[in-house]
Amino acid sequence: MLIAEVIERIQSLYSRGVSSDESRLSDRHVYNKALSVRMQLLSQQLKKKQRLSDWNYTILPCVELIKVPNHECPCLGDLGCDVYRTKFKIPRVLSDSNRHFIEYVMSIENSIRIEEITRQGVLYLKGNKYTGAKPKYLFENGYLYFPLKKNPGVVKIKLLAEDPLEAHHYPSMCEECQECLDCVSTPQHSFDIDGDLIEPLIDICVQEIIVIFGQKKEDRASNSRDIQRPEGNNR
Repeated sequence: MLIAEVIERIQSLYSRGVSSDESRLSDRHVYNKALSVRMQLLSQQLKKKQRLSDWNYTILPCVELIKVPNHECPCLGDLGCDVYRTKFKIPRVLSDSNRHFIEYVMSIENSIRIEEITRQGVLYLKGNKYTGAKPKYLFENGYLYFPLKKNPGVVKIKLLAEDPLEAHHYPSMCEECQECLDCVSTPQHSFDIDGDLIEPLIDICVQEIIVIFGQKKEDRASNSRDIQRPEGNNR
């Protein structure tokens, strides 16, 4: 479903739940609410160990890597090889207390899957003759770091983005015309979520927005009564 369709359905249902003389919600406010509910629904599924379908994920097809000094990621130390890093920070990834949800990182040149390594794993990387030669990446400060003997140049990343729009606008090295990507209007990008989660997402968004609106309306009415209260009347 497109972002525009999600926003329009929420706007339409919200309008039926409030008086007609009230102002329309901004699309940005609706989108932000949809994002928070999307993360809530996906997190619930992940906690239940339920598999998420591909519709919830976003693929970054051509992520450029650049060579960086070892000291830029000091936890890697001297591994006896070069360190490469994604040129730009990757989109914010949905995470929990145990992990961040990157489905895979893969080199485009030879389709080799690059496995994630933790800070603790880095300590054993250099001396382990069985795993030291296998390509790895470390996720630090929004970047992916690759301690490799040869720059893979470009990688493909499949991840569970907090904001699908941010992921859709991620700079692609393989994009022939970046201006062509930029000119695609925001509402025409897809809202990455499983089809069976659309209805619960929209229902929760509408109910929460109506509750928030009702509280603000009540606060405004209360403030108005306080302002109109005659001076000296404390009862």
